[in-house]
Amino acid sequence: MKKTILILLVMLTVAATGVFAQTKWKINKADVKFKIRNAGINVSGSFEGFKGKIIFSPDNLAGSRLIGIIQTATINTGIKGRDRHLRKEDFFHAIKYPVIKMKSTKIVKEGEQYVAYFDVFIKGVTKNIKVPFSYAKNGNTATFKASFKINRRDFGVGGKSLIMSNTAKIALNITAAAS
Repeated sequence: MKKTILILLVMLTVAATGVFAQTKWKINKADVKFKIRNAGINVSGSFEGFKGKIIFSPDNLAGSRLIGIIQTATINTGIKGRDRHLRKEDFFHAIKYPVIKMKSTKIVKEGEQYVAYFDVFIKGVTKNIKVPFSYAKNGNTATFKASFKINRRDFGVGGKSLIMSNTAKIALNITAAAS
């Protein structure tokens, strides 16, 4: 009887470990793009050098974590003068606030997609933002794609400009390998 209970406990432990195991993903490539309307024209750009940590399993969303860090000085709109201006105090103030950080606080599944709630830190301000995303796994690689909007004024970016939209559209596309 003792042997049976011991074997049963071992089997339950092994099964539980498999169910609650998390996959750590090593980021191979990350694209961070944005679009905002300014003076009636859509301005597109990107940030380079995305770094992050992905611990994600669809079977254990409660134990999943997503963290992203972007260097504000890497902003690129294709116009060097504008990029220099965006690094200044009235926009990203890259010298004082060199990074934008995102850290998930909760991840849930809604229909066919996932939703992560992130604490987003920009220019000394932290706001919780809802970010819907997709996850597609192919062998040992996965793609995470998100598209969401943020209000630039919530973070003190761009001042009270009347010709610039308050809403910026953000698109993330991350390819990662299981590690």
